Formats: sequence, structure tokens, C-alpha cells
Amino acid sequence: MEGCLLGVFGSSPALKTSFLSAVGKKSETEGIIVYQRNESGKKYSFLDDSTYPEKIQGYGRIASICDYALYMYPQEGKLSPTDGELAVLLDSFGINGKVELIDSSLPDLAGTLKTAFKGLRLSTYGVEQRDSKSSVIDLSHITAKSNYPEGSTLIYIDRAFNVKGVGLVVLGFILSGTVSIHDRLRLIPSESGKSAEVKGIQVSDEDQDSAGRGIRIGLSLKNVELKDFDKVSWMDSGSIKTSAEVEFDFSQSVYYKQPTVDRDLHLEASGELLVAKIVQGKSSSSRIAKLSSAIPVWDGMQVCVVDLNSKPLRIVGGGRVKNP
Repeated sequence: MEGCLLGVFGSSPALKTSFLSAVGKKSETEGIIVYQRNESGKKYSFLDDSTYPEKIQGYGRIASICDYALYMYPQEGKLSPTDGELAVLLDSFGINGKVELIDSSLPDLAGTLKTAFKGLRLSTYGVEQRDSKSSVIDLSHITAKSNYPEGSTLIYIDRAFNVKGVGLVVLGFILSGTVSIHDRLRLIPSESGKSAEVKGIQVSDEDQDSAGRGIRIGLSLKNVELKDFDKVSWMDSGSIKTSAEVEFDFSQSVYYKQPTVDRDLHLEASGELLVAKIVQGKSSSSRIAKLSSAIPVWDGMQVCVVDLNSKPLRIVGGGRVKNP
């Protein structure tokens, strides 16, 4: 079983809800909002955040793990600074996607996108006009991101809790590889290199023997306790390099005017927003993020720098890790 993660971006909660309710079935409302849809033997997870625009953290998390973006264009056609910020976020992670125009008809929207979002990836998105009640959606062209470490399993963990009669359970997204019962997975970060054994796997509340990339997953674990997950954000097969210093080729947004070197900012990486000291890298176009703990890193890994104190744009820019 494999799937794809689709980020649903927009500043109108009502518009997003109407779209999501039509194309999927709501499965989670705590943290990342998840809607599910099964089609042609594949499981698609539509991911939404309810805290935007007050907070950027939720959408940063979704952008860092999703395979494809669905952008809800304002019905009345009037763009706001929040639309610009979302466009910069999608551009920073290099995400392909589509613009959804719901219960509206705006002339030459493709031309408007090219002008309003010039230089940003959103300007190249195709446009789909939809009825809010229609459940029909073409997902056949959506493919998984290919810039994950080949042959390695990586899971982003966003929740951990104890279940009576079951024990420790974690929820997460399989970003690469596969997970099977009895697999041993390394906790990251973990100073002792602690690992856990997979006791059980659930996908959409159904027991499974294994699951592949792009799947929202629940794992019951052995040989670990809840306290072991106080600072854990990932689990992997043990083969991915980890480092507390991440160097990446950096492209600063033209809309962010402040300097980036020798500053305390945040790094969005594979689901987690991390406090980072940003310093100059080996070349003029590279930066190094110094973190408090080691995180998974690999060649081609996409990251984004965030300034939570900046208004109206909190997205500083993005980059790719090269030969970590």
C-alpha cells in the first residue's frame, strides 16, 4: 500500500472545507487536518491547517512533507498578503501543484497568476474550475516526490501517546521506504541511538502487515516508552545520515529584505520547525543551519528558512542540501 500527500493551501477556511468535504473523508482534526481518499489502489491524504494566517508553522510542516499542492484561489479574485506568503512558501519548497477555482469564474485566471506571482512556482500552476459539491477530481497525474534517500525508510512522527491494552502508539507520515511488522526503527533525535520494534500497523483504523511511502500511519511499538518521544520527530531504518549542522544552497525570497547570516531563525525540515542559527556556508550562495540536535539529512533534501517575527512575510527562502 502506497499513497501521496497533498497539501491544501488557502486563507479561506470555508473554501477549503467545501473542497475537502467533497473530495475526501475527514479522518483527523487534531494538529494536521487529514482527509482521505482511495482511488485506483492508492491512498491520497489531503492535508490542511486551521491556524493560518495567525500561524505559519502548520502550513510550513505540510509544505515540507507534501508531494503536491492544491491552492484555493479566492472566489472574489482579490489577492491578499497571505496569498503572497503562501506562494512564497510553495516556491521555497519547489512544490508542483494546481490552482482550484471553486464556484467562481474569473476571466484569464492563468494570465493573472503569471502576473501576480511572477517568478514564483505558483505562476506556472494549471487552473481547474470546480463546483463545490463535485467529488470528481483527477489524481492520476500526481506522483510521489523523488528527492528522498533511496532504499531508506523515513517516518515523520507528529503524535505519540499510550493506549490502554495496546501500549505506546505513534502517528506519522511515511516519507520514504516501507514499514513492516517486526521492523526495528531508530528514533531521531536520540543521543543513545535508541530504537523501537514495530508491534502493529494501522492505516485508517485497519490493521496492516506493511505500508509504503505517502501513507498516514499508526504504529504500536515495543521496547520504548512515551518519555522516549519527548523530543523525537522522526524514525528511520538506521541508514540515513544525521547532523546538527545542515548546509544547503540557499535562494532568498526577493520579497524578504532582511539579512540572513548570523541570525537566529527557524529551519523547516521534513515536517519539523527547528530553532536554527543561520551562518554563512562555504560559498556565497550557501548557508549553514546550526541546530540543537541532529536531524536526518541527505543529498537533495529541501529545506526552508522561516522568520516568525517578520510581517507580513515570514518565509525567508528555501534551499537544497548538497552532499551532506
